[in-house]
Amino acid sequence: MDTQALKALIDLFGRAPLRELEISEGGQTLKITRSEQGAAHAAPAPARPLAPAAPAEPSAGPATSAPASAAPSQAERVVTAPMYGTLHLSPSPDAPPFVAVGDTVSVGQQIGLIEAMKVFTPVKTEVSGRVEAILVTDGSEVEADQPLMHLS
Repeated sequence: MDTQALKALIDLFGRAPLRELEISEGGQTLKITRSEQGAAHAAPAPARPLAPAAPAEPSAGPATSAPASAAPSQAERVVTAPMYGTLHLSPSPDAPPFVAVGDTVSVGQQIGLIEAMKVFTPVKTEVSGRVEAILVTDGSEVEADQPLMHLS
């Protein structure tokens, strides 16, 4: 399995309501399990399971969610990509874009689509504000958590 397909699979798993996924391909087995905190972790699994898998440890990275009552700072007023894939800023090639610079967006509003492994995932805002800048071009490859738009 190539690295890009693996990244896309992990990103899709992170958005799916699954606790565990195991895939075998070409003599290799990949097992992805979700920890109790909801983060997806991938680890190579043996071709023949020897014992039940222990729960994965949560990542030690910084927390990415802020309390709902706190006002977002300027750094938090950025819409980021939820996963790896190809970004589409309009619903179809001949349609107008979901949003443009100067538009006002609200929490949960769709601002684009990310295509990964022939699956289209809506990109929705987690903060509201006015679109100050669109940082990526339509049809470009984006990484998970890559900034897509700045809001004011």
